[in-house]
Amino acid sequence: MARSRIEIQNLAEHILEEAGIQPCFKPMISKIVASQGLRVAPALNLPESVYSTLLLQDIEGDKVASRLNSVISVNASKADQEQRFAVAYQVAFYALYQSEAGQHESRLTASELYREDDDSLRLACALLMNEGLFLDKFKKALKGIPNRVAVCKNLAAQFGVPQYAVERRAKDLDLQI
Repeated sequence: MARSRIEIQNLAEHILEEAGIQPCFKPMISKIVASQGLRVAPALNLPESVYSTLLLQDIEGDKVASRLNSVISVNASKADQEQRFAVAYQVAFYALYQSEAGQHESRLTASELYREDDDSLRLACALLMNEGLFLDKFKKALKGIPNRVAVCKNLAAQFGVPQYAVERRAKDLDLQI
């Protein structure tokens, strides 16, 4: 069941608070990862269409051991902004599913970037693009640059994310693109 925009925003704020990050344009993804007890490993063997992967599994019911063994594999051949977003996506997946028993596997692929019902995608956008800052910059940019593609490209550079992430965040915030 998809979470509400407020639930996603509250969870993003909680995660950022745990990481000691105040609202800013390019939150340090390494601090967010560390605050969740995760690790990131660049991977050269992932197929081109795969941005990142994460496997969550209970180790005999030991949540701490499970956290210590949770490694985000990120496709090292992707651009920096795509890697950053792919890591945020896996942190979001972890935050949403860590308390559920069993094994959960996440693969962010090119085809999943536009899924409407993906809470991990929505949470990753919220983690990397603070709602207040995003709304302010979006409205100002739209006034100055009436070309929406240029607005998204401009905001992507400011927030350090790929353009598709900006488009998704704008959609989640009911902004017309």
